[in-house]
Amino acid sequence: MNKLLFISAAVAAIAANAATTASAQTVAYTQNPVHVVRYSVQSAYLPSMPVWGGTSPGVASYSELAITFVNTGAVPATAVRFAVHTGTTTEIIADNGTFSPGTGITHDFPIGSAFGGAATVEVQSVTFADGTSWSRG
Repeated sequence: MNKLLFISAAVAAIAANAATTASAQTVAYTQNPVHVVRYSVQSAYLPSMPVWGGTSPGVASYSELAITFVNTGAVPATAVRFAVHTGTTTEIIADNGTFSPGTGITHDFPIGSAFGGAATVEVQSVTFADGTSWSRG
């Protein structure tokens, strides 16, 4: 009887360990689980101003990027990294928070003045609340 009890306890311990290991596995996403719905780049300029001896030229003082995105995965996202490209310049923007599935999120980010209307935005990586992640391959 003790032998049967010992075997049952060993089987239960192995099963419990296997269940713990299985729940810690990373889920592989075959497609990007966060989609950029729209984005826009706006620049603010310092206007030309009369100065002693002439006029100073107007210069771009900053640019701002507005990104609207949706988490299409099944689990809330906690971090999304975007790559913003224009010409040969790329800037990485990180957005941290809780991004629930199916909810449109719009956030504004300051970016370099080199970025204009011709910029493109893509999702680089996503981290989820359950510890899983996705990254562009």
